[in-house]
Amino acid sequence: MPLIFFGKMPENGAKSAIVIDSESLSVLYSKNADTRLGMASTTKIMTALVAIENSYPDDEFIIPKEAVGIEGSSVYLKEGEPLTIRELLYCLLLESGNDAATAIALYCGKSIDGFAKMMNDRAFELGLENTHFTNPHGLSDESHYTTARELAIITAEAMKYPLFCEISGTKTVKVRYDGIENGRLLINHNKLLKTYNGATGGKTGYTKKDGKCLVSSAERDGLEIIAVTLGDSSPTSTHTILLDSAFEDFQKTEIVSKGELRSEIPAANSENTVLSVTNEKGASVCLPKGARFDIELQIPKSITAPIKKGEIIGKAVCRYGGEQIYIINIISIENINLKRKSFFERIFEKQ
Repeated sequence: MPLIFFGKMPENGAKSAIVIDSESLSVLYSKNADTRLGMASTTKIMTALVAIENSYPDDEFIIPKEAVGIEGSSVYLKEGEPLTIRELLYCLLLESGNDAATAIALYCGKSIDGFAKMMNDRAFELGLENTHFTNPHGLSDESHYTTARELAIITAEAMKYPLFCEISGTKTVKVRYDGIENGRLLINHNKLLKTYNGATGGKTGYTKKDGKCLVSSAERDGLEIIAVTLGDSSPTSTHTILLDSAFEDFQKTEIVSKGELRSEIPAANSENTVLSVTNEKGASVCLPKGARFDIELQIPKSITAPIKKGEIIGKAVCRYGGEQIYIINIISIENINLKRKSFFERIFEKQ
C-alpha cells in the first residue's frame, strides 16, 4: 500500500481532492478522496490509456458517421476523413473532443459499449473499486463515476507511457482536417501548462452536473506530483495552491545510493570464507522535507555455496514513521563456488 503522509490540505472549494507522488502513489494531501463523483472529461485519461495500450499510434481510422456531431465539446470530425490514433489522441486530450473520444472507442472497442467494457476491465486490473465507465468522453451518467484517489491512480498509470505525457503536455498542435495537412489547430484547455512553473500535463473536464474537474501534473527537482479535484468552481487556482504546497512541504529524498549498503556473510562449504553483498541499485522516495528515516538490513547469518554473482541474498527495508516505505534488494557481489574436495576426501567418499 502507498504510504499516506496526509499533510495539511490547503483550503479549497472542491468537493473532492487529492495530491499524490506519481511514482510511489504516496498520498500527500486528501479531502473526501474516496467519494464517488462524476468526472466529466477527465474520463478521457482512461480513454487515452486504453487506446495507447490497444492500438498503434500510426494506425489510421476513417471517421464513421457514428463519430460525427457528438454532444458537447468537439473537434468537428467529418465523416470519411482519415486520422491516425495519434492525431485523435491530440484531439482528445487538448481540445477534449467528444467526437474524437467516440472515434477512438469505435476503433478500439468496435462499439461504445465494447470500449466501456475495456475501460472497466482496465480499472479492475488497477484494483479500482469505486470507478465505473459507461462512455469514453465523460458526458454525465449516474453509472459513470470515479473518486479523486482512483482518478489519480489512473493518471499515474497513463503517465508511464511517453506518448501520453507528450500529448497531454502539448500546448498547441496542428493535425489534419478532412485530409488537409495542418488544417485543424488544437489548443490545450489546461491553463496550467502556460501559467504554472513545472507543469507537465493533465486533463480538464466540465459538465453542468459534475461541475469543473481537473487533473494536473507538475515536476520540480525530480519530484513529480499529480493533483486531482472534482466539483471545484476554481480548479486552476486550486491546483496552483495544491501544487505549490506540495513542492514546499515534500521533496524527492535519496534514501540510499547504489552500493552504499555493504556487508559480509560467512560462507559454508565454499572456497571463500565470506560472501560480500550490497544493494543492487540506489533509491529515492517522496518524503516530507526534513523527514528522518531508518534502513534495516535483513540478510541471513550464513549462506551455503554455490552462490551466483547478482543473486538476491536479502533485502534492506526503509521505514519512515514506523511504516515500511521501500524495499531494496541485497545481492551477491561475486560467485561463491563449492569448496573443492581434497584427494583424501575423494578417496574416503569412494570407500
